[in-house]
Amino acid sequence: MIDSTKLPRLADKRGNCVPLFPHSALRTNTIFEVVRAHGGRTAWADKHPAYDLVNGPSGMGVDDLYTPEITNVDGFDATVSVVCTVENDQKKVKAIINEIHGLTHDGSPAPGVPAVFGMNFQAVSVGQKQETDAALGSMIQALKDQGIYDSTLFVVTAKHGQSPINPAKVNKPGHFADLVATLPDAGSNPAAIAIANAANCSNGSCGLVQDDDVALIWLPEQNETQRVADYLNTNATALFIEEVMAGDELKLRFNDPASDSRTPDIIVQPEYGTIYTGSKKKNAEHGGFSFGDTNVGLIVSRPGLPASLVKTRVATSQVAPTILQALGLDPEALASVQIEHTEVLPGLSGDHQDDQRQR
Repeated sequence: MIDSTKLPRLADKRGNCVPLFPHSALRTNTIFEVVRAHGGRTAWADKHPAYDLVNGPSGMGVDDLYTPEITNVDGFDATVSVVCTVENDQKKVKAIINEIHGLTHDGSPAPGVPAVFGMNFQAVSVGQKQETDAALGSMIQALKDQGIYDSTLFVVTAKHGQSPINPAKVNKPGHFADLVATLPDAGSNPAAIAIANAANCSNGSCGLVQDDDVALIWLPEQNETQRVADYLNTNATALFIEEVMAGDELKLRFNDPASDSRTPDIIVQPEYGTIYTGSKKKNAEHGGFSFGDTNVGLIVSRPGLPASLVKTRVATSQVAPTILQALGLDPEALASVQIEHTEVLPGLSGDHQDDQRQR
């Protein structure tokens, strides 16, 4: 459960001060909202209550949302143990199998099998284990037992990768702002001082430095952006920087930070293998734009679909419109598809196109 008293606040359309739930932060609708709007039942299972975000801006996209917390249950972090992580995954696997049998995640009566449903596997991130393969196999067997395997589209992919893939490439020099503070002119250069002020901001709109295998920088004063970007480029070697994105280069890929506070003023992509952290436990991370971060597996399976390797460049953003098309719904019901002209995944047309009951 999310404790609404600990959430940030915002003014709603009527001017009331209300909690900002994760789903309220989304600016576009989700496939769950589209499916529900067309009478389909929806379900999802994930690792944190914060995945309330899949409900979409309406807050009502998922009929059956199950989010057993994995990282802080009575102070215990299950991800420190592969065994405990697998056990948490198995809670979600059991939920999916219950839903395949037409029940809710906890086995209560329900109106039938969801039109779209699925889960997150954390064990793959903590340690590649065969239990994940077995769990997927148990779902497939349950679909066959229920006689709905032939009408089900099965998608296995990832939200992100991890970098570096090669452990020998790991470089953990410390947090980004701390590295900047070690530069010879850190105490006098206005650009270095701006980064220090952003990193030390405790609340309000005085800036932020968020780092891992990327560094996102919101500056206290946006008119300092170019000066700071030039300073970082000058010190790229000492800071393990591969690329500094700011100004027009940044706006080609993201919204203008001058008009959208969610966009950092500067994005730093470090050299491959660099993680801006002091942690002794991490051997890989995600969030940046490296090959390891952005290249993930994508398997789509359905009886009647011939086995093939599609070498056309694709993106995980194409999964959502593909699911809607498989359900006989218009992919352009997703606002993001309309804006970004996202295409469905190639090589899947033909069989079952007239099956309105696919899952």
